[in-house]
Amino acid sequence: MKNRHLYPMLGYSLISVIATWPLVTHLRGWVPGLGDWGQNLWALWWTRQALLVEGRQPFFTNYLFYPEGVTLLFHPLDLSDGLLALPLYGLFGGDVTYNLMILLSFVLGGYGMYLLALYLTHHRAAAFIAGLIFTLSPYHFLRVDLGHLNLSTLQWMPFYILFLLKFLERGDKRAAVLAVFFLVFTALNSWYYVVYCGLFSLAAVFWPGRKRLAVSRQQSAVSGQRSAAKVHSSFFILHSSFFIRIAAVLIAAIILLLPLLLPMFRLLGSTTLIGAHNPLRHSADLLSFFVPGPPSTWASWFEDIWIAYAAQNREPGASAYWGYSVVALSLMGLLDKRWRPQSWWWLTLVVGFTVLALGPQLQIDGQVFDISLPYHWLATLIPIFAITGIPGRFVVMTSLALAVLAAYGAASLSATTSRQSPSVRSHSSFFILHSSFFILILLEFLSIPLRLTPTDVNAFYHTLAADQTQYAVIDIKWDANFLMHAQTVHHKPLIGGWLARLPQEQAAYLDESTLDKAFVRLLLGDEGAGLTDPAAIKAAIQTALVEREVRYIIDHNNAAGPWLQEAFGWPVVFEDDDVVVYGVNGS
Repeated sequence: MKNRHLYPMLGYSLISVIATWPLVTHLRGWVPGLGDWGQNLWALWWTRQALLVEGRQPFFTNYLFYPEGVTLLFHPLDLSDGLLALPLYGLFGGDVTYNLMILLSFVLGGYGMYLLALYLTHHRAAAFIAGLIFTLSPYHFLRVDLGHLNLSTLQWMPFYILFLLKFLERGDKRAAVLAVFFLVFTALNSWYYVVYCGLFSLAAVFWPGRKRLAVSRQQSAVSGQRSAAKVHSSFFILHSSFFIRIAAVLIAAIILLLPLLLPMFRLLGSTTLIGAHNPLRHSADLLSFFVPGPPSTWASWFEDIWIAYAAQNREPGASAYWGYSVVALSLMGLLDKRWRPQSWWWLTLVVGFTVLALGPQLQIDGQVFDISLPYHWLATLIPIFAITGIPGRFVVMTSLALAVLAAYGAASLSATTSRQSPSVRSHSSFFILHSSFFILILLEFLSIPLRLTPTDVNAFYHTLAADQTQYAVIDIKWDANFLMHAQTVHHKPLIGGWLARLPQEQAAYLDESTLDKAFVRLLLGDEGAGLTDPAAIKAAIQTALVEREVRYIIDHNNAAGPWLQEAFGWPVVFEDDDVVVYGVNGS
């Protein structure tokens, strides 16, 4: 690898270690954040289990809702991370692999953005700053803190955009192939990000192009502001060749994704899925773009401000913060005529994605105003927008576009410095200038120490893992992420389960008011609702347990307690402070 690629990669690697501290010292036995890390670690495990152990496609599993199984088509399986993690998982196990994938997202997120900004500015220092802004964005840190490995993997988007723009401008077939590849890889990572890339692709029909920028610079030098204004007037001209090339990329990606898309559409036509989000509760508050929120190191300083909208939103807009140093650099880029009309095109993206992130109604300081925003109309008119039920996540594209504008600003600042101080332009002034912004951005986006969660599980799960016999277990704990993580340790199929998008008929047992009713619904289905005789219910349950090959029932914190012993009559085979395990006679 040439130094021009090696040095940025090394730089982002070092920054990733610092910015995620103390993760690198806790690779085993810990993972960053809370929330959904269990299901995302499970996705890494299941991808490997399906492809390498069982030799089947991973979009269906019978390790949940055994023995019938359940579709994973609408669950965030994150196959792109799963594929990359295949060799790592076998060598290091789940927790280390998960952490390495998180670190990789910071390294490649910065590097991908660096390449995009370098292509647009031809300025390495400015491009490095752009990569820093994107990969250290508050959005990225919040995804990590919430356990969203799939959404933390944001690095494929700048690669897609880079090769799409190269294809538009050059007609380069290699760039076209790479654009399709990264769009498909993004789809295997997150359907949210595919929609965002699709919106970018539509906007790219109006892309001014770097050739126009070159003309703009030359004309400005010769004819002054008037000629620059003529170029600027072509900003919103639709390029027919761009339209054809964008259509070719999108159609090629859709064709490659048809094996997934066709069964997804069939399932949507025949099944009701639960788990949809309320867009209003997952939108960005307008103040959140200007105030650091959790998990920022400085969040506690501003808690009196963000607490108002944190109470309204599940994802409290902490990921929306722009950063004042980033805004300052972006303004410098916008004021420099040399970067027009490109800079104004990127500003349009900043505004557009910011407005979408605000969601269906305007929210300011936790107050919801009766003002319908574009997201409301798009979600109403375009069915595919239903997949973007968390508008606040659009800020990842705002962050990307701001990083480009900041790169323009950093390059402009360098040019100004070189004109004013030609004698020292080669080293010292450039170094001080870029180092200052580097430090400012790093400090402003700082989110250390990274919150970590232990991954240790009860000793009984390791006992199950040592038993190579195949059978099912019932694990009673109202924490689906814990149960999915535990399965990556014990490797036994579960009766029941949970997914981000679950067919309604399989989720019905979760709506029952009591544990005994949930058990009956889970094991006996709708037929169990008609049984009233306790003896008949017990006999039916015993038969269902035998048919489903259940050997153990694990009760956490004595949640089921006496009812289990009365209904099942199974002896206790293991007990400690955390769990009571009931085993079928002879276990």
